[in-house]
Amino acid sequence: MSDTEIEQFAQVFRCSPSMAPAIVARIRQRVGSEVPMPEILAAIKKIAPSRLSTDTIVVRLQKATLTKPVRSTRADDEDEMDEPEESEEAPARRKATPRKRTGTPTSTQGQISALLERNWTHARESGLKPPELSTDRFVRTAQSAVGEPKPTVARVLQAMQKLSKRDVLITPNLVADEIIETDEL
Repeated sequence: MSDTEIEQFAQVFRCSPSMAPAIVARIRQRVGSEVPMPEILAAIKKIAPSRLSTDTIVVRLQKATLTKPVRSTRADDEDEMDEPEESEEAPARRKATPRKRTGTPTSTQGQISALLERNWTHARESGLKPPELSTDRFVRTAQSAVGEPKPTVARVLQAMQKLSKRDVLITPNLVADEIIETDEL
């Protein structure tokens, strides 16, 4: 990574130049391959500033690697075919790893959404009527029910994970009660 690329990334991502290499390394780790810096910068430029996050960058880069055209085999490529198989297998293993992870939401909001979906689907099957709230609205309602100091989204997720182990319908008020009870101990 050149200094200009780091500065460009830091400017667009709105972080300090000293933090940029660590963020880029984390993006590359989550993508599962050594993505060139120009590709990362190109992906960032295609994302709206209000939606810019490491998650959106990773998703865009994963889509880009899946949609790259496959080169046709030509006579001048025969030399490359004689290379040892290890070099061909290694990229395949790296690309397969992120695809396995895509089924599991990695962001806190994604985990909350998945947890709510499972819980509320089970509740509907049991004849209960879960609240009609988006994930964001659910979190904000739970946070406001707790009061000050407002719990973080991660803290809300933690309380929801505890509640999901019980056979209960998860509601914002129940999550707030769990947070308050745990904090009092």
